[in-house]
Amino acid sequence: MSTSPTSEFATHRVAERFVAHGPPLSFRRLCGEVLSSKTSYLVLDLDGTVHLRRNLGELLGWELSAYRAYGLPTMERLESGRHSARWLFDWGDPRRLVRYVIGAASDWTGPGMRYLLWSKLASSSPRRRRAGLRRFRGDPIRIAQRGVQTTLMDQLASESPELVPTLMERIWQRHRDDQVVTAEDIAWIRTSFPNIEIVLSSASPQPVVSFVAERLGIEHAHGSTPDRINSGEAKIELLEQTFARFGEPGVEVVGISDTAHGDDHCWSQHFTRVVDINSPAPFPPIVSESSPLEEVHSATVLSRHELQQRALDPAYLDTRRNAGEPAWRRELARSELLGVMDSLLQRFNAIVRDANPLADPVDVAYRLSVLRESSRAQLA
Repeated sequence: MSTSPTSEFATHRVAERFVAHGPPLSFRRLCGEVLSSKTSYLVLDLDGTVHLRRNLGELLGWELSAYRAYGLPTMERLESGRHSARWLFDWGDPRRLVRYVIGAASDWTGPGMRYLLWSKLASSSPRRRRAGLRRFRGDPIRIAQRGVQTTLMDQLASESPELVPTLMERIWQRHRDDQVVTAEDIAWIRTSFPNIEIVLSSASPQPVVSFVAERLGIEHAHGSTPDRINSGEAKIELLEQTFARFGEPGVEVVGISDTAHGDDHCWSQHFTRVVDINSPAPFPPIVSESSPLEEVHSATVLSRHELQQRALDPAYLDTRRNAGEPAWRRELARSELLGVMDSLLQRFNAIVRDANPLADPVDVAYRLSVLRESSRAQLA
């Protein structure tokens, strides 16, 4: 019996087109390539997408710890000499310094260590990822993420609503140079593609997402609430609830995300075009036969600071990036993708087709996740 990807027994396929955009480019230039007059919805991730290597929800947690220990006047006084995105040490006041360190450790050691172990480390270790799947009987990244978000939302609930915008403004200004997506970019998109609905969708708490959406000029802000963590498929469910046409055949949806730890990989099962930017875990080009996905794009997108510096030094890149930048643009049509990964796709379909109903679904999910990641590695 044939196991060809074109066989009637195939459950998965490759995208119609894959584009690696090569040398770094601006967010606006990227949007000019991935959006079209037919695009109805543009969905943007927040953390690691709007800013280079910055998680604003996490940074708000650290800012809250500093606020509780020092208060705003001391934070303002120390701001100009601040050297860390997270920690804020007032060496001139040992009593408050000790209270700050103990308070931050008490709040974040537990959920932070679980997130480190089952999200950041597990995403880079197949053995640990498999152990996490077995332990939690589900995605360990989502479960670890839920613990961090719940802790932060519990803290926010104990503070006045007016405090969050005050602290977020400090974070926003502090990391202005790290912005990859700016209000000017969003305004350009609206002018160039006036029929697009733009959504900022993130696992960060709703007040964080709402603040950033307002600063960028985005009207739809989807974040986490105490009874609902907005990650993975939950993002899709909220999009379907918000927009009547979302998911209808022929409705073009574009998603742009850094896809850290694979958080947004499910987008490829629902969107027309997915774009990973500055990503440590790019979108795989393998999707189910029922997916509307047409294209996968991958790009290195420059921050505000990098764009300014490259006017003087065209090769400049932030030191937090991996060494070396893509040297050339690469485009592959479906037939070319199959030429690269036909064997892998046949193995993928065989696992799905031949899975024993009594087999542990965790083992099946793990094997498929490894093959998905291998599919992108083959395109490197």
